[in-house]
Formats: sequence, C-alpha cells, structure tokens
Amino acid sequence: MNMTQTPYRVSLFGGGTDYREWFNEFPGAVLGMAIDKYCYVGVKRMPPGQNLRYRVQYSKVDDCQTVDEIKHPAVRCALRYFGIDEPLEFHCFGDLPGRSGLGGSSSFSVGVLHALKSLFREAVDPWLLADEAIFLEQEVIRETVGCQDQVFAAHGGLRYITFSKEGRTLRTLELKAERLRELESSLVLVYSGIMRDAHIMAAKQVACMPYKHTVLGRMKAMADEGMETLLNHKPVELIGHMLNEAWELKRALCPEVSTPEIDQLYEHGLRCGALGGKLLGAGGGGYMLFFVSIDKRQEFLARIEAPCVTFRVAHAGTRVVIGEG
Repeated sequence: MNMTQTPYRVSLFGGGTDYREWFNEFPGAVLGMAIDKYCYVGVKRMPPGQNLRYRVQYSKVDDCQTVDEIKHPAVRCALRYFGIDEPLEFHCFGDLPGRSGLGGSSSFSVGVLHALKSLFREAVDPWLLADEAIFLEQEVIRETVGCQDQVFAAHGGLRYITFSKEGRTLRTLELKAERLRELESSLVLVYSGIMRDAHIMAAKQVACMPYKHTVLGRMKAMADEGMETLLNHKPVELIGHMLNEAWELKRALCPEVSTPEIDQLYEHGLRCGALGGKLLGAGGGGYMLFFVSIDKRQEFLARIEAPCVTFRVAHAGTRVVIGEG
C-alpha cells in the first residue's frame, strides 16, 4: 500500500479573496498555516480473486465495479482525471471531523492525487499537485471552492499567499522559534458540533462578491497587516484583536455564515478569556478559531465546555508515509 499524510489548514486572514471570481479582477491574499492534524489516503492494487474492481473505505464503504459507481467524489474524479482503469482499493481517514472548516476536502483531494502518483511512481511537484487539486475540485467535481486550501495541503508551512489572474506567489514566514511557539500557544480550535456542506455556503458568498468590494478589499489588507505584525515582532495579541474584525467582515460578506448557536459559542469564548476569534472555512458550522493569551489558556480550556484542539504549524506539505514516495 502507498499512503499519504496531508495537513489540514487554519486560515487567519484573507479568506474569500482566494476565489477566482475575486482575484481574476482584484488582488487576493491569504495568511494562514498548515497544521499538524492530517488526513490519510492509502491506495493499493486490488488482490487477485476479488469479485469487484474498486473498494473505497471512508465513513462509508463503496464496493464498485465501475468508477462511476464510486460515491467518494475525490476518489471517483481522480480516477477519471488520470484515466485509471486498474482495480484499486482505497482507505481514507482523518485526525479531525470532515466538513468542519479546516480545508479537509482539498486535503483529501491533494492526498488522493499524491497517493496515486506514488503508486504509479510518478514524480510529484507541490506546485503542480496544488494546480491539479484545484482543477479537480473546480472543474471535475464542479464545487465552489477557493484556491488556498490546496496550496497549504501541498506545500505546508506558515505562509502568505497572493492570488491574481497571472498566478500565485508563496512567502514562508520565517519566525524565530520563540515567536512561532507564542503564536501557536495562543490559538485554540473549538468545535461547534455543526457539520455543513462548505460548497453550498461558498456559493452564497461568491454570489455576494459583486456587492462587497469594500469588504473583500479589507479582508485582503488584513492578510498584509497580519504578516507585517508577525514579522515585525509587534505584540502577538494584535492577531487576536484582528480576528474580531475578520469575523465581522466575514459576517458582513454573507450573514448566513453564522447562526444563533455559532454566535453563542463566539460570545462564550470571549467570556472564557479569548481576545478574539472567527469561524473557519465557508461558515455555517465546523471549528471556530480563538486567540487566547498564554496566561489565560488553561482557564479558557477549562471553561469553554466544548471539544478543543490545540495544534502546531505543519512545516511540510503532503508526504508519503508508506510506500515508494
């Protein structure tokens, strides 16, 4: 078996400006990080004597004779994309729940493509892998998705990414170890318990874009300001205060990103000691990211009364953990 390990991502600022509907006309930029929580995709050739051609094990099991019968969209469309007609077995699982705002769908797409390339011993380039995953999701699966998640999954790291009609640029934020740990130790993921279909919420946000140029322009500027804050050793607490503004901008872009339950969670997080926070991903559910000063971290974790996840930056992108690589 060949198995890939692909990181999820946490986006700090600029989400929304990584959609083609925006950056084909205006500059886009995102500040975020790949995190040390992963999805795993294993693929192997089907053993002889089986009476099926494809098996895909994830939260369900697809036992199929044809590619078209496979229900897992990333696996089905990746096989179509590569034109693979060989009997194969897939195993897909992750460290955290799906449909939770951490870019999991794109991580799985990158992981599936990488696993197939590894199985067939094709060379892997992270730039091309991100491009192929973007094409797979946007043009083959036909979902409304941006372009940041695939980049974080393929490359890893704490990065500032720009998007334009001409292409994208990546800048790695080389923080000193103490500065990086200060940032990591101040960020906490809190699960809302609500799962949602991200592409539905994303489509609503994209529909609002022609009327929200000021909001999206400010979102892009916040990615610039966040990078400058981290690199110039300004107080890291500024990131927490900026997350408050980012959350208000996200709600202004499309009010449906929040619900009464999410609003309650956000206010509860502030009462428990967070300086700020925002819902990750397209909205409607999933994980909320809170910034909590280190001296209030333990109190926050004790009082929040919701599933919490702490994390660090994953400096590497997708990689083969079993197989040829």
